[in-house]
Amino acid sequence: MRTLRLGEYEIEVVDFEDVTAAERVIEFRFSGDRKSSSFAAVVVPEGGGWSSAVLSIDPQFGDVPAALMAVLMEVAREMIEAK
Repeated sequence: MRTLRLGEYEIEVVDFEDVTAAERVIEFRFSGDRKSSSFAAVVVPEGGGWSSAVLSIDPQFGDVPAALMAVLMEVAREMIEAK
């Protein structure tokens, strides 16, 4: 797990293989009070790459700044293409 500091946000990045669903998951979590819940996740099916990745956002977190999501998508792309 790694932590990113993006302006006022501190984001934890959790990268794991979900063996039950045969996919790779990169979760993004706000540090602090909401640490236990991810607000967004990029999911890659087994054998897939960046072009097959999908983004899921937890609607309970409400609005997420587009600039923040753009940076996190770039982080996810770099992680996916590095493997």
